[in-house]
Amino acid sequence: MNMTSLRYPAPWLLAIALCAAATPALAQEGTPGQRAQVQARLETAVSAVQAARASLDSAQAKLATARSHLDLADQGRMDAEKQLAGTEAQAARGKVTREQVDADRAAADAATAAVTAVRAEINAAQAGLTASQAKLMSAKTAVDAAAASASAFLGDAPAG
Repeated sequence: MNMTSLRYPAPWLLAIALCAAATPALAQEGTPGQRAQVQARLETAVSAVQAARASLDSAQAKLATARSHLDLADQGRMDAEKQLAGTEAQAARGKVTREQVDADRAAADAATAAVTAVRAEINAAQAGLTASQAKLMSAKTAVDAAAASASAFLGDAPAG
């Protein structure tokens, strides 16, 4: 899903609505209380979009970090498995003790567990990203509703 078009729509909507609300020709349309209510809806919607965007950015950063951790953990696992294979070969020739093989096997098992943990971290980060995208879409819907409310209050083509 491309979120680029959603990046900063709310400040523009708010600016347009507030400029339109400030024109003298609109002074006769609605009470000041109604105008304040429309403005409050727009500001609330804008805040929701900004919070959702920050949440989405944070989720994307967490996912990128988790993916880099996976690369490191996977490299560590491969190194540990290579070390274990070498140690087992040396043990077969009687050059190292069984304890050394067991220590390398424990290190390889720990590295494999680390990869599994990082994959779980990636899954959680992806779930967070999906939730953040849903929040952003919901906030965008709130902006659209607030803009429609402002449009209905201000009129589609105010004289100015």
